[in-house]
Amino acid sequence: MKLFFVRLLLLPLLLAMLAGCFSEADQGEDANRIISTVHKGFQTGNWQDVMPLYNDQFLRIHELKAWQKQITTLTKPLGALEHVKRTFKHYDPRLGGVFYTYGFLLHFKHGSLTETLTIFKDADQKNMTISGHDLKLRKRQS
Repeated sequence: MKLFFVRLLLLPLLLAMLAGCFSEADQGEDANRIISTVHKGFQTGNWQDVMPLYNDQFLRIHELKAWQKQITTLTKPLGALEHVKRTFKHYDPRLGGVFYTYGFLLHFKHGSLTETLTIFKDADQKNMTISGHDLKLRKRQS
């Protein structure tokens, strides 16, 4: 009888943990769509689909057109994007929302960049947005 009550008490805990796993997977798919859109922007040079993905917090620090110009100025001399390698992924659920932080190594024809991309989903919002985007020149080839 005691074992029955222990199992009964553990069942809601187990269900809550499983719900969190499904939630992470579902939101991870949304984050992957954002990442694909960003990397497509690097491939095509068309940033019109990418710029609306940045959230207000990011845009308070980076004016949209200036950010687009900065990305273009940094990547244009590197040539075409040839390969993207994910270097890390970090999932960070918090009371106000969920942060996904990804690291990438972007290989271009004439060099490479490291990229850190932070994607945030506010607990009250339906859409995920980019809250952080850091690009660093790793090496440039002639």
